[in-house]
Amino acid sequence: MAALTDRQQRLLDALRAGRRVVTTSRVHELNRRLGAPKRTTARRDIAAMHRAGLLVEGGADDRRFYLLTRKAVA
Repeated sequence: MAALTDRQQRLLDALRAGRRVVTTSRVHELNRRLGAPKRTTARRDIAAMHRAGLLVEGGADDRRFYLLTRKAVA
């Protein structure tokens, strides 16, 4: 697994527990609880997890969503 920051690892744990579709809004809400209130941070976290192979993207450009991969759930 790629090197995620401590906060990103806690975010991933929260996403695993929810097992729902991952959106920027959802990550932004979780990040605010973890002390990272900016929407840009949510987008960067999603990009980092996507590059690490933990998320797979779907949807149209204006309705993007992500799903956890088996690698992320294991």
